[in-house]
Formats: sequence, structure tokens, C-alpha cells
Amino acid sequence: MTAPGHSPPVRPWTVWTPLGVALAVVLFLATVGSLGVGFGVMTNCTNTYSCTSTGCEPCATTSAWLTAGWIGQGVLLLVAVALVVLAVRHRRLPAVRATALVLTPLSVALVVVTTALATTAV
Repeated sequence: MTAPGHSPPVRPWTVWTPLGVALAVVLFLATVGSLGVGFGVMTNCTNTYSCTSTGCEPCATTSAWLTAGWIGQGVLLLVAVALVVLAVRHRRLPAVRATALVLTPLSVALVVVTTALATTAV
């Protein structure tokens, strides 16, 4: 039983499920997902405009949005790794769990938004 106004302690094993999901999703989207989206969107752009990613304005803007999304996924991946380090050391487990729960939808939203912006730039 906990005192009134205090939350119960977070058990270490309750942190690993959301953290594992967040790490897997961010790692996938930072690598395979970004590569797939970039290949598909840039192939469409270069085929439509017969230019390279830096050769004409629509494809350069598209490439910039895709690069921004990839960099954002890289930052989220670094955050996920930092959370793993904190969880292994049993430090700030409630904050680690809360951040891990936010990281997964944030990563998916980042891909969706940057892909949408990249495709509307064309």
C-alpha cells in the first residue's frame, strides 16, 4: 500500500515491454522504413520530372523532407538507446516508461508527416 498522494513504484519489468516496442519501431522506421519510403517517393519524383534529387526544385524539396524525417528518426533512436541505458541501471523508471510510451506513436507520426510533406512538395 502506498501513502496518499504517492504513486506506487514502477517495477523494472513493466518498463521493458513499452521500451522494447518503442526501440523496435524506431529502429525499423529509422532504417528499413526510411529507406523504403525514400526509395518509393524519390523514384516517383525522379521518374515524373526526369531529374535527380538535386537537379530540380520539386525533387530537391522532396529529398529535403525525407532527409529531415530520417534525421528525426535518428534522434528518436538515440533517445530510445538512452532510455535502455537508464532502464538497465534502474534509473528514473517511471520517466523511462512514460517516454517509451510516447516514443512509438511519435516515431510513426514523424514518418507520416514527413512523407506527406515530401509527396506534397512534388
